[in-house]
Amino acid sequence: MAEAEQILEMLHISKSFPGVKALEDVSMSLAAGEVLAVVGENGAGKSTLIKILSGVYSADAGEIRLQGERLLLRGPKDAIERGINTIYQETSLVQDITVAENIFLGRQPTAAGRRIDWKRMIESARGIMKSLSIHLSPGALVSSLSSAQQQLVEVAKAFSRDAKIIIMDEPTASITVEDADNLFGIIRKIIRAGTSVIYISHRLKEIFQIADRVMVLRDGKTVSVSGVKETSEGEIVKHMVGREIGNLFGDASYQSGENVVLEVRDLARTGVYRGISFSLHEGEILGFSGLVGAGRSEIMRGIFGLDPVDGGEVLLGGQRLGRSSPAAALKKGIAFVSEDRRLESIIQGFSVRANITLLLLVRVLTRFGLISARKENGLAARYVTEFNVKTPSLDQLVMNLSGGNQQKVALAKCLSTNPRVLILDEPTKGIDVGAKKEIHTLIKELANRGVSIILVSSELPEIIGMCHRAAVIREGTMVRVFGKGELTEENLMAAAVGHMAGGSKRNG
Repeated sequence: MAEAEQILEMLHISKSFPGVKALEDVSMSLAAGEVLAVVGENGAGKSTLIKILSGVYSADAGEIRLQGERLLLRGPKDAIERGINTIYQETSLVQDITVAENIFLGRQPTAAGRRIDWKRMIESARGIMKSLSIHLSPGALVSSLSSAQQQLVEVAKAFSRDAKIIIMDEPTASITVEDADNLFGIIRKIIRAGTSVIYISHRLKEIFQIADRVMVLRDGKTVSVSGVKETSEGEIVKHMVGREIGNLFGDASYQSGENVVLEVRDLARTGVYRGISFSLHEGEILGFSGLVGAGRSEIMRGIFGLDPVDGGEVLLGGQRLGRSSPAAALKKGIAFVSEDRRLESIIQGFSVRANITLLLLVRVLTRFGLISARKENGLAARYVTEFNVKTPSLDQLVMNLSGGNQQKVALAKCLSTNPRVLILDEPTKGIDVGAKKEIHTLIKELANRGVSIILVSSELPEIIGMCHRAAVIREGTMVRVFGKGELTEENLMAAAVGHMAGGSKRNG
């Protein structure tokens, strides 16, 4: 775009952390009313770049220019006051107050006596949302809204501040395709009003739907900037990983065994799911598909014993498990990697070593009951090598690893228990294409070794490319189980939204 149109320039930005060069001489420009997509593998520097622009970090070198003037940011408040608003993947909304209160939090209009003018605040919120075609009640509690609706409140909040630039970090990671299309419509309204958008996403198809240009980072450096009409998904992936990625899902010729390892009969939790019955064979990858909120994660948590169930039973190797707990499930051979890896699958403030060996402390103790550094290092190093975890050392805090490497640590921790059944809830959510391929390869290797795997995923290509069969959950019930030959996006989506497609009605 022409130089005169540029609203933002980030020039020669560099940033280092202990042991890591996060950004090196990165430059970026943004025009008024433009959508610039920023992509790259986890650890490429995307988050660091936007945190510098948001005032969270200070750059070690380089400068930022906003509308031609040098911009000095002492913190996030400075960025917001200068018209730069960031919407992170995890929303920052206050759950127990209303939509209108969140939109104007800290900026509530006042009446006489400096009291909040509730009527004006509600009407202003309604007007902002109407201008963006956001159909929400200003008086609704945020806690009552879906993930997609909360994202829209974040957009309205940013827009209400007369934002010049809105940064969106993985805005569609936890929402449906339909909700994503709605969000794209709102983004188009924003850019027509002259606001610019920096869009961070691992979902490359979205880049071609919404962006004008795409910037690729790799290892903290800019490797390409191009118009979306002048590039392709293949080219972007090649720039991201530095090589041809090939088939993302690997060899599709693997086979599962005949023996039933896990059987679930009429599992139910009041108001959440009911009548869930299925079997899982040795070495099988069984997919669970459905819209966000259908109950897939809740079913898995019930099987593993994280959440209570009200009825039904779970059998492992033909033996009834009874009312399970996570400790009991692990002991009997069931492992679970949660969708929320940061809160439930890893401990952010622990080292790579401590996370991997957490479930196997008994194996690394000396005869005096103390942790043997030699045993612990050996066990952790083995899994770091086997899972190709990219870390400067075993002492590195897991919070400092990329999302893909955090997920590998979570998988290593669970696999260290040698489970017969592995439940993976959104195992590639929010990670880059290179790490996805590595995790897909690992999952198939585990299946080939005889581990039985349940794979919950919102990405239909992942279900189709990875699974032997797939169950579709809608509104807490299992509506279809599709065999390998029936796994198509049309069948899965039709069953998920209630337009029955051809497929097996058995739960098998």
